[in-house]
Amino acid sequence: MGTLKTQLKWELNDPLTLTVFLFGFLMTGIAFVRDALRMGAVGMLNPFNPESAVHYATMIPKLALPGVSQEAYSVLVFVAVMLSSLSIRGDIDSLAALTVYSLPIRKWKLFTVKFTSTFLLTLLSFVLPYFLALGYVLSGSPALLTGILGDGVWINVLAFLLMTVFYTISVSLFVAVLSPNSFAAILGGLTVLYVPVILGVSSLPPFNISGAMSSYLTAVAYGMEHAGSPYAGVVRVGFFVPSILLAASMIISEGRDAR
Repeated sequence: MGTLKTQLKWELNDPLTLTVFLFGFLMTGIAFVRDALRMGAVGMLNPFNPESAVHYATMIPKLALPGVSQEAYSVLVFVAVMLSSLSIRGDIDSLAALTVYSLPIRKWKLFTVKFTSTFLLTLLSFVLPYFLALGYVLSGSPALLTGILGDGVWINVLAFLLMTVFYTISVSLFVAVLSPNSFAAILGGLTVLYVPVILGVSSLPPFNISGAMSSYLTAVAYGMEHAGSPYAGVVRVGFFVPSILLAASMIISEGRDAR
């Protein structure tokens, strides 16, 4: 366990990894702040009295909550692909894997450590900016922010963001494990994740996640009960497919050579 913790700290403290993380955090923050500034209620509240603010806090702002925009998703894809490539292929290309894989640890456990570090950094660079952007834009109205994210809304929004990150990381790691070098891992990962965006495939992120979020927020804003789970339409792509890809990557990594 001590060796795994040491390896995890080493993965998290890699300078290149932290550089990509900071880049993603900044760029995603900019994208979400721009999306949050579009919330109609922010500009509409000024001429109204506090009673009107309560009304908007319980309905209209929820309809305008930022979803997973193409801009934010583009940054997420870049960060996920870069971190996955650096973690999986970077060690091999730099020959550091000769040392890492000489440790008395099963390869699948090392892969789990790499997945954990990559997922954690990508998650923080994507989720934190979302809520920080909302807090910044609505900093002048704490009660409004509470009204928007209250009643479990923030938990469900977080779940949608988690599935988006899980999908991109699992695909990126799978491509990286199959790739012969870092360049191929980066090029392949960007292609697999972003071509569906260019083609407008509605059954894949970010379109299906944004659509599900919009439907859920609309139901909540108008006080309607959401039929079934709000994730019913995206759980297959957001959880089951990534889980299968992650398991496949783990199996492939067990038989992978360090060179």
